[in-house]
This record gives sequence, structure tokens and C-alpha cells, in this order.
Amino acid sequence: MRPYLVQHGEALPEEGSGNGGTAVRPFHSALLGLMLFLSVVAGSSSAGAGAAGDVLSDVPETVDPARRHLFYIHGAWIEQHGLEHPHPRHGRYEYQDIVRALARCGFVVISEARKGDTDGEAYAEKLETQVRLLLERGVPPSHITVIGHSKGGGIALIAASAMQEKELNFVIMAGCGKRGSGFGRGFESFLEERAVRLRGRLLSIYDASDRVAGSCREAFEKAAVAESAELVLQTGLGHALFWSPRAVWVDEVVEWAEPKS
Repeated sequence: MRPYLVQHGEALPEEGSGNGGTAVRPFHSALLGLMLFLSVVAGSSSAGAGAAGDVLSDVPETVDPARRHLFYIHGAWIEQHGLEHPHPRHGRYEYQDIVRALARCGFVVISEARKGDTDGEAYAEKLETQVRLLLERGVPPSHITVIGHSKGGGIALIAASAMQEKELNFVIMAGCGKRGSGFGRGFESFLEERAVRLRGRLLSIYDASDRVAGSCREAFEKAAVAESAELVLQTGLGHALFWSPRAVWVDEVVEWAEPKS
């Protein structure tokens, strides 16, 4: 594992638009949307089909190029503790609710719960292979979105620097560590080794109260990316904001993934 994927403190964090710009947005109520997300039934777990609303563990054998495909990469807590073990402060990481919510938004969602201490760089290579399979099967890059939270955001950044696909969409959710923490030291290594090779449409989202993750702008500024943006949310939830499918970030993912004419 590269040093910039060692997420010291992720398990127990302390925290309670324009091209390359930063927008600060307040928390807004979206109760009806959240209720809709949480009420959806489980999607398919096989890789044999690719209809919108599916949740698959791998790239489907048959694809509809007109559909939007989304890879969701979770944080390290699930690797370390599984799907059901709750965090002592943040509760359960609602992985199943998140992927179902994204599927409900019309995506073909491709995701799996990683086990053990997954090597981030190796997993980024797997992700790259999966994305290239979609491209080979006729899905245009603008219809593919990769989103990752925390360690998953670091994996997404590595994949973006390796794939060199300027029209692919990426959303990094609290995936760039702050200086002064183990996560921050890892992000500095990424800046030195890989950031200059970043490509794609890159969106960073994090909460202003997050004590371990912050801005990705330094990485974006080093790269020749087609488009980048950063949103700073004001929910007070910090790093745990992305542990459940809250409309305040799901809506931003949906908007960013919309194919641009």
C-alpha cells in the first residue's frame, strides 16, 4: 500500500463552482428525498445485467451504453470491522443504504464491500480494469462516474491518475487528508508522486468540521484536468457525513455525473 492510503485515525476521527473553485454550501433539509432513498428495496447483486437501478458487484456482461454507471468505493471502517459493526460515535456505516440510494437515482451501481486491509493501489488497478471493460463494451466515459469516501477517495484519486481519461467523472468525498495527521501525510505523498497525472472531471466534497480530511484543490491545481470543483458543506457531521445516503451529498453526485452536452 502506498503511504498516502494509510488512513491513520479514520476509524476514530475526532470531528463531532467553477473550475478549481471552492463553494461553501449550508446544510439543507431533504427529508422526503432521504425517506425515498431509505425505502428502496435491494437491487441485484449479480453481474449478469446492467439496468438502471441495479446494484452489482462487478461489471455486467451486457451493458446499455445509454445508462449511467457508477462505482462506489467505501471507507476503511468496513474493511476493518465489517458491515454491521457500529462505530462507537458514528454508528453503523450504512453501505447497503448508500448503494441502493444511488441506484434509485438511476445509476447502474457497481460496488463491493472490501474485506481485510485492502491494498489501495492494487484495488485502484482493479477499478481501472473494470472501467476499461465498460469503455470496451461501448459505454462512453461521460456516462461513467467513480465516487469514493475517505480511503475510497484515495483509491479513486489513484485510479484517476492512472486511467488518463479526461471525460470520466470522479467525486472525492473527504478523501484528501489534512496536514498534521497521518491521513494528511499520505495525501502529501500523493501530491508528490501522482497528482500531476490526474485526469478527468474531478469534484471534491467535504464537511467544514471534518478534522482529518479537507481540500483537494492542491492536487487539482497540479493536474491538467478538464474540469474541477470543490464543495465545502456545513453540516457539522465531519467525516461521518458520508456514512449514510444524505441528500446533501447524493444530490451533488447526481448533478456531477449528469452527461454534459
